[in-house]
Amino acid sequence: MSAVVGALGVEPLGGDRFAVSGDSPLARETLFGGALLVQALLAADATVPDDYAVHHLHGEFPQRGRAGSPIEFAVDRVKDGRALTSRRVVGRQGERTVVTLEASFQRTREAGADFHVPSDMRFPAGRVGSGELEVHRDGGFGIEFVDATGSANGTLSLDVQAWYRAADPLPADPVWHAAVLTLVSDMAVPTIAITATGLHAGGPDGEGGPGTVATTSVNHTMWFHRPLRADEWFVLTSQPLSTAHGRGVALGSAFDAAGRHVASIVQEIYLK
Repeated sequence: MSAVVGALGVEPLGGDRFAVSGDSPLARETLFGGALLVQALLAADATVPDDYAVHHLHGEFPQRGRAGSPIEFAVDRVKDGRALTSRRVVGRQGERTVVTLEASFQRTREAGADFHVPSDMRFPAGRVGSGELEVHRDGGFGIEFVDATGSANGTLSLDVQAWYRAADPLPADPVWHAAVLTLVSDMAVPTIAITATGLHAGGPDGEGGPGTVATTSVNHTMWFHRPLRADEWFVLTSQPLSTAHGRGVALGSAFDAAGRHVASIVQEIYLK
């Protein structure tokens, strides 16, 4: 079982309800918003037919999730259509609502009209092989990444480019590949809204240390344009749109190794 599946899988309770333990793979008090979003997506996906795949999601984080307390996800079957199906998910820890998700799923169909602006970015295998760029691995979810613009090392860049993949093979089910993309987008996209101001992002519990700004995700929206193999290298780019009044918004795009545009992301964060 891959590290991602082990860290993020949900347990069915019956009656369109699902649960997780609430343990934090990142060993911090506040639960990671990207993980909550993924678990809500997995709960929603479990209630739709197998020939439907997520094409859009919008998540919000009304209250902080606290590590160590179980979370229950309740799925509302908003719409069951012949082509498009919608779900709403509410994740609660006791009386606290820690995540809400609106997700839309489309029945698999033969490709019709197709347009996108392809990317000329390719995985920098030569720079990795020479040791110029390092392959990092996160501490909790089993995700490998290569920081192609140096932003993880404090370089101020307004156009971040980072390559990601699940370190272990993922299940064939497309939802797990969408889930990994959702997870890493919450790692990669929002900090650019802070970096653009010359500040340095820390997490919601201040784990970034002195000189960093505590941050919390407010909302997260994604559109999935094309299928992705998330256990193969894909690239996320992000650009700041605006930061003011203690809120920052950033735009992200994901491309696979062949340069196909697979997803678009918009995220808003709150700065303390």
